[in-house]
Amino acid sequence: MILRLTLKNLAAHKLRLGLTALAVVLGTAFVAGTLIFSGTTDKAFDELFAEGTQTVDVTVQGTRAFTGGTDDLAAKPVPASVLDQVRRVDGVAEARGQITGFAAIVGRDGKIVGGNGPPQMGIGWPSSLSDYTLVSGRGPAAPDEVALDSVTAQKTGYTTGDQVKAVAKGPAEPYEVVGVFKVGAKGQTGGVTYAAFEPSTAQRLLAEPGAFSGIVAKAADGVSPAELAGRVNAVVPAGFEAITAQQAADDAAGDVKELLGFLSTFLLTFGVISIFVGSFIIFNTFSMLVAQRTRDLALLRAVGASRRQVTLAVMGEALGVGLLGSIAGLLAGAGLAVGLRGLFSAVGADLPTTGLVIAPSTVVWTLTVGVAVTLVAAFFPARRAAKTPPVAALRDDVAPPVRSLRARAVAGGLLGAAGGALLATGLTGDGGDPLALVGAGALLVFLAVAMLSPLFARPVTRLLGAPLVRLFGTTARLGSGNAQRNPRRTSATAAALMIGMALIATVSVLAASMTASIDKSLDGSLGADFQVSAGGGFGPPGSFDPSVAADLAAVPGVKSATPMTYAQVRLGDQQVFAAVGDPAELAGPFGLEMESGTLAAGADEILVDAGTAAAGGWTTGSAVRAQYADGAFATIRIAGVYADNPMAGPYLLGEATHAAHYPDSRVSTVLVVKAPAADAAAVRRGLESSLAAYPNLTLQDRSDIKEQARASVGQLLTMITALLVLSIVIAILGIINTLALSVIERTREIGLLRAVGMGRRQLRRMIRYESVLISVFGALLGIAVGIGFGWAVQRALAGQGIDVLAVPAGRLGAYLAAAALVGVLAAVWPARRAARMDVLRAIATQ
Repeated sequence: MILRLTLKNLAAHKLRLGLTALAVVLGTAFVAGTLIFSGTTDKAFDELFAEGTQTVDVTVQGTRAFTGGTDDLAAKPVPASVLDQVRRVDGVAEARGQITGFAAIVGRDGKIVGGNGPPQMGIGWPSSLSDYTLVSGRGPAAPDEVALDSVTAQKTGYTTGDQVKAVAKGPAEPYEVVGVFKVGAKGQTGGVTYAAFEPSTAQRLLAEPGAFSGIVAKAADGVSPAELAGRVNAVVPAGFEAITAQQAADDAAGDVKELLGFLSTFLLTFGVISIFVGSFIIFNTFSMLVAQRTRDLALLRAVGASRRQVTLAVMGEALGVGLLGSIAGLLAGAGLAVGLRGLFSAVGADLPTTGLVIAPSTVVWTLTVGVAVTLVAAFFPARRAAKTPPVAALRDDVAPPVRSLRARAVAGGLLGAAGGALLATGLTGDGGDPLALVGAGALLVFLAVAMLSPLFARPVTRLLGAPLVRLFGTTARLGSGNAQRNPRRTSATAAALMIGMALIATVSVLAASMTASIDKSLDGSLGADFQVSAGGGFGPPGSFDPSVAADLAAVPGVKSATPMTYAQVRLGDQQVFAAVGDPAELAGPFGLEMESGTLAAGADEILVDAGTAAAGGWTTGSAVRAQYADGAFATIRIAGVYADNPMAGPYLLGEATHAAHYPDSRVSTVLVVKAPAADAAAVRRGLESSLAAYPNLTLQDRSDIKEQARASVGQLLTMITALLVLSIVIAILGIINTLALSVIERTREIGLLRAVGMGRRQLRRMIRYESVLISVFGALLGIAVGIGFGWAVQRALAGQGIDVLAVPAGRLGAYLAAAALVGVLAAVWPARRAARMDVLRAIATQ
């Protein structure tokens, strides 16, 4: 009987429950899409990197103490003599030197192909043991020849015989395209561009004459890769290691997966937010359905149905909504995963292709999350339905019992206090996982605000409605009264919008604070007039030959041109990035202010800022156990402590130490200071002329640097806001659902209003005013909570450079206006439906 009743109720309320299911679809689609995208890209990169293991078995490379970041630049070149040693190892069928490094092709527009997207790779053309296959022409054999990968050739339109320019660590040089090759069996590059040179040219451009980036070897029949790696390790010199090709592929794929894993977690967070917002809609919908069916439920009780059976009937409806919504969400998630891949392609990151991977765990998680959230949200309305007394079936004016708001006030206060404590603990980093603590704290705060909002829903909506009443008279007064009539319903409807708006406001406050802090930092700590840098895209930071600094220093009007780069070093048990350069020369461009010690950093010496010194308990002269990227351990001395400087960062490593442990001598930035009397525009023109041969380098003045920082923050804000708009869309569905159910609930009332003379247009306006008040109420709540969250996060990050609190009043005001528009749009369909009611039938409704 219960199953039959559940199915009939689902069929009887298809439209109302369909809108609720749509909220489930949108939330679970994000969860499913993220999981499908992650599984698909993981498989694609596994296949891409595994292709290299088909041609080689062992790779010899410089020993690496760290992974990722600038570690590739710190790896030792492998001398040609090691290749001879490897070839003599028993079990090696074939071995050759491998040369890789940065090299970019200059497009027909004068810009490097790929821009700041995936890495631009230069390689030495291999004669064997590679997964590169010529598709046209031949391999490069002369210093002025180059071969391109097929994807790059297709993008640029270059073919064999064309003249192109390529840039590595020096100025761009002309080459003739003599061949086009395919990477791997499928010809997929993952967005990476490849330029192949003949071996000696590749050594000059990418490594060192007479040295290789690595050595690859193929095992003889009967020798396993692991066994061969062990034999090779026994003969290679200290500072080098032999690993299996599979391990090298796993390491390379691991770096990519780590980046994509962060992206998946980032996207999954928005899926969880959407599900959370949708739970308020589900709760509200079932609460209203239970309220409207009080008499029906009482009849069930009167004819013998138990409380348990009534609860199961309502929960059965929730199960049906959750299950259908989750299945649809899974299908929509597959489309979202395809869309994400398209988005990557649009920004130049062409991910390797493979069929969509919908793992069983993805199906289970999607269905579990969707169904569980729906059942939990519907549980309390179901329990309320079960408490309907049978005698209520005999009454015409029956209404479900309403609890006092006092219990909500106490529970909401306790939740708010607990949420605030978790937020404070997470933001200050005093214990546990900060991200988990902040997330749990935010969840509790949102629940607390949702529970407490009925206490002030009536006075706030009355206050918001007062101007509308003065301007639009009776219809506005009726709309305002409807919003105030049931503060629980109003607050529950507004809660969904409140969450989305609170998160958007938090991000807006944080973005404005970051921008203001960056401006302050640049004004206070950047003494350079210009900066020259190379973009690194998604790979290691870009770098170029230090001779560029000498060329820039020779430009008329330039006082100094100071090169610098970055390197990884482990201090104690912490792996950190340190700026590298001559501290005495960087003092001016960085505006360094020494608090103690000296700017002269010798071998195994480092300078740190005051905040880092205090946190580590260090002073000038302190000794710290350190490890460099080449694996060497040393006791490093604190040569000096300087005032906190956002441009210099917390660590400054001297050139002598860097040269001893980091073979690559290239730099990533040159800071240029003009002479006091020099004309800035004339100096800039001179610098641009000097850099004309380096299309991979970017020249910026102070205003450009500020604008770039603002643009980066703005892009992040736009991306996060766009993702959070999904929660706003779900909130709009909630308002539409509530108004539609409210119209049904007030059918007789609407009929009476029409009977006494209210026109269709006036009725539509009344519902529109009610919708606008609910929307603005939710937006106000969200903005207030968001400002509080933004302030808390900014204070927690004050020690990391975000030390200026900025509240973007104009942007938040625009969001409030947008919320009013949301209310207008959400009321369109319910208002039209109400206006089309037959007056006589509406009056006769019980």
